[in-house]
Amino acid sequence: MTNRDKLYELIVKDLTSEISEEEKILFEKSLISNEEQEQNYNIIKCFWSSYFPTVEKNNIIEKTEKKLGLTYHQNPKSHNGFKFRIAATFLLILSLGVIGLYYFISNQNTLEIVEYKTGPDEVKEFVLSDGTQVWLNSSSALLTVEPFKGDYREVRLIGEGYFEVAHNPRKPFLVKTPGLTTKVLGTNFNLISFPKEAEQELSLYEGKVELIDDYNTKNNVVLNPGEQAYFNKKRSQFLIKKTELGQPAAWRKGILSFYDEQLKHIVLTLERRYQTRIIIKDEKIGKLRFTANFEGESLFKILQLLNEAHEFVFYETDNGIIIESL
Repeated sequence: MTNRDKLYELIVKDLTSEISEEEKILFEKSLISNEEQEQNYNIIKCFWSSYFPTVEKNNIIEKTEKKLGLTYHQNPKSHNGFKFRIAATFLLILSLGVIGLYYFISNQNTLEIVEYKTGPDEVKEFVLSDGTQVWLNSSSALLTVEPFKGDYREVRLIGEGYFEVAHNPRKPFLVKTPGLTTKVLGTNFNLISFPKEAEQELSLYEGKVELIDDYNTKNNVVLNPGEQAYFNKKRSQFLIKKTELGQPAAWRKGILSFYDEQLKHIVLTLERRYQTRIIIKDEKIGKLRFTANFEGESLFKILQLLNEAHEFVFYETDNGIIIESL
């Protein structure tokens, strides 16, 4: 068995909860060692959740699942073998190019599951079938079923995206991220949702959006322009603040823009941009706040400039860059 075959076997076991503790450790080490491999796994996992969701009902992904003949509303214990076979087939299809391959949904009403994707240090603009414009930041992906059918226009985001949603009051636009649904009619907003980060962040520039907790639909908030929302995935909590947002999604032009941002959030952006691990050893340092714009500076130069505003020590090791108190 090749390393790739072994990896796919572990992915199938992980998707179907058949993976042992020893295999889980091996699997996680394999993902950590290869960023592209990890991103592909996140995409695959997102697709899998589309077909075997735990919460969502009556949405376009579920309707697509029904068209495929995949029924998941049964006793999971009695259908593990079925799910394992589906997962194996699923991985085989995805391995041919990871997404953009599903054309066999219906002979009468053909839909296509589409992936829009960016690699490290890459920004791309896409136009969806309804005219909505989406910019994806580096190492991000957007999954959807096109053309949009049913009562909603639904997409799934992994990473960071800026949306200029085409107005359609009869068909709301839904962005699905882990545990959260962003519902809009016609709006400009930036949404950040990376798998490893504890919080999701939305900045609203125009219009209104409604954020809905998928596990408690009564837990929802409505944002107005100039507001930012943070959603803690583990605690299902919202934090809303009014702020000066500045230029919408300045990262589209290669600018790193931070406004009253904690250092622990800034380093996550720097890690993705410069593909370097950054470790903050002191919680107090991580809570320091900065407002700054950077364009074309090296990672070392950015840390130097941040250090001039708030003094701390940073140095490079084999495991990445360490930041700590003086």
